Amino acid sequence: MRTEPGKEIEEKATLRCLAIETSTEICSVALSVDSEIIVMESRGEETHSECILPMIDRLMRKTTVSLDEIDVIGFGAGPGSFTGVRLGCSVAQGIAFAKSIPVVPVSSLEALAQATKFDKVVICQDARMKQVYSAAYINSGGVWLPQAEPCVCDPEDVHRPEGDDWVVCGSGVLAYLEVLEPYFSASKMKINTECSIPSAREIATICVREFESGNAVIADDAEPIYVRNKVALTLDEQASNR
Repeated sequence: MRTEPGKEIEEKATLRCLAIETSTEICSVALSVDSEIIVMESRGEETHSECILPMIDRLMRKTTVSLDEIDVIGFGAGPGSFTGVRLGCSVAQGIAFAKSIPVVPVSSLEALAQATKFDKVVICQDARMKQVYSAAYINSGGVWLPQAEPCVCDPEDVHRPEGDDWVVCGSGVLAYLEVLEPYFSASKMKINTECSIPSAREIATICVREFESGNAVIADDAEPIYVRNKVALTLDEQASNR
């Protein structure tokens, strides 16, 4: 169910968006106020569940913006770490319920495409178990048009779009470089090893755009993006994959 921005929000001179990204090993939150974005990150000192709420509290106090003033909340919906994505969704839903505001689930792969600054991007994020989460996007006037929908696959099965100027980015590039480098070189696609982690900054940027286009949802309808049929392995299966 989509929800249009209400009259009260339309009349505001300032749009305030809170964004959460917990789908990778880096936990980040961001506040966007009229496109000015402030970001806080935690790089493994604590678990995401331990740091996410204190980080949001510190961000609010740092900016003197209260949660009561937030108009919309966006979260990295994955694909990514199962527990991380569920955490981000749960926190976003909790705040949205409490404050009666809409939510924008944002693909974490699209957020990484936004972070790259390239216009034609193939995303390969490490999905563990010798696989990657992958998607391909083209930037059209600031909107990321999917050329290959998010999926999970073996590195040698990543979709190679036709055309020139494609750049391959993501943590999966670093994890499976020996496989991906010759695979993409055959198609004359460039590999970038610098852009590998999405941030709440990109979640905020995309969230604002989607909210202003009327593409937010109520808290009940906010869901993670799952592309793996099995999110957990039995102990025997885990042992066989070692």
